[in-house]
Amino acid sequence: MTSTAPGSANTRPVPTPAGARTLQPGAAIAFIVLGAGLWWGWFAWDTVRDGSGSESSGPYESWQVAGCAVTWMVLAWMGVKVLRPLLLIPALPVGFTAAWMLTAALGDDSGLWAVGAILVAGGTLAGNALLVWVLRFVNRHREKRARSAAP
Repeated sequence: MTSTAPGSANTRPVPTPAGARTLQPGAAIAFIVLGAGLWWGWFAWDTVRDGSGSESSGPYESWQVAGCAVTWMVLAWMGVKVLRPLLLIPALPVGFTAAWMLTAALGDDSGLWAVGAILVAGGTLAGNALLVWVLRFVNRHREKRARSAAP
């Protein structure tokens, strides 16, 4: 992959590394919105607990958690292709946590939603950091194998 050096009288192509990402704040904002969409799409609408008394569960079903996790992985995989890790790692968790906080704060009179927000933010940030690291490792390994297989 090549590009032309800006402002150069010489229009000779300047080599750039394959798969180089540029800093894209617009894409980071899009991933923040997508992170919020994960919360709204998979969880925010389900507010009813199942059962009664000591045997109640929910309000979320296992299929919702699995669906959110798979969707998150797909978004992270797409994000690794277009964003630097320092933008991608916080983007999805920021959106997800902000949407969660809005829902929780509106429905909680005790103020404990703030503790939950810290837990949601910490958990999603740690999980997303690990996921992005694994995805980058896999992508680098694939690129390395492709380069060594090329003639």
